[in-house]
Amino acid sequence: MTVGVILAGGKGTRLRPLTYFRPKPLVPVGNKPVIDYIIELFIRNGITKILVLVNYLGDSIRNYLVQRNFPEEVELKVLSLNSIDTADAVRKARNEIEGDFVVSMGDIITNMNLSRLINFHKKRKGIATVALKEYENPLEYGVTLIDRHDRIVLFLEKPLSYELYLTSLAYHKSNIKFLHGNLVNTGVYIFREDILDIICENSHLLDWGKHVFPFLLENGYTIHGWIIGDAYWLDIGNPSKYLRSNIDVLSGSIPLLKPRGNYFHGIWIEDDFEIQPNAKIVPPVAIGKKVTIESHAVVGPYAVLGDNCRVGRSAVVRESVLWESVSVGDSCKILFSVLADEVSLEKGVSIINSVIGKAAFIEEETFLKDAIIEPKAKILAKEKLKETISIK
Repeated sequence: MTVGVILAGGKGTRLRPLTYFRPKPLVPVGNKPVIDYIIELFIRNGITKILVLVNYLGDSIRNYLVQRNFPEEVELKVLSLNSIDTADAVRKARNEIEGDFVVSMGDIITNMNLSRLINFHKKRKGIATVALKEYENPLEYGVTLIDRHDRIVLFLEKPLSYELYLTSLAYHKSNIKFLHGNLVNTGVYIFREDILDIICENSHLLDWGKHVFPFLLENGYTIHGWIIGDAYWLDIGNPSKYLRSNIDVLSGSIPLLKPRGNYFHGIWIEDDFEIQPNAKIVPPVAIGKKVTIESHAVVGPYAVLGDNCRVGRSAVVRESVLWESVSVGDSCKILFSVLADEVSLEKGVSIINSVIGKAAFIEEETFLKDAIIEPKAKILAKEKLKETISIK
């Protein structure tokens, strides 16, 4: 039986201020935590023993998962580990792993076919297989080179553009499938069980991409690359990518990836909501439980409202994500932004292309553009609070 491992211990620093109070695996995409998409991916592909390795805000993840109802055949364990990095976390969970195992980072959204990855790995019989994706801007991720036999020959961990250019020149006349240098590491791997002996015997190997994979290549181990093809994949590590993931999932065009709620003509909606007369819903949108949308408000397209949100009279929320218990005052305008839990906006606030931390308060008639607001900040319309506002 293949074991599935979800690495859910990171601090999510690139997603701050959203992740100060909510760990990245619980960040909602279409009102459904990211970790749910990964668990569904595992179960859909026949993986029934799942280990969730947590550290930062790990109790929040545990408390969420114990309330979930999984199929009887699924064994899910949450392990709290004081790990330093990704490979170190798996090393500390060694006693729970038998046989081949799949590892997924806890901050990705994908519908890749894991069954094909597992079959590919078994046929090739390497010590590891890395799922790869052709990506338009590979410099922000680890770039991978494979030969004509799908063997990985080089990892470039987040290379600079000139490093990628020089590498392409070096391999230009060889048999390497360089594919324009755009194959990136998706953060999904499958390993033979003996990798556990290797990382336990070499305690300096802390991170898969930075340490383990280069070590394996240097010591003659075979690592294969499996290209996921047209499957969807996105790392939600920063606010712009996070917002994009919500828009992509809301679009309804990605097979197997759907927001939470019952679907009706481009709207995913929960029970117990109130939409007052003359309010307008422009699909696609996702609306959580106990949401109130007051008269003449416009929600959508590409808007997500979490549980217990209120959108005031004549307010506009478009291409934005509101987490739980957000209060939007009358005549507010929210565009291309993310608002964390319990944010409160007074009348006439405009927020464009911004990220607002938990429980922030924005005074009436305030205008914010390209702003990052820290949690619990109080933003007054006539004051310049440099300590709470920063430009992206």
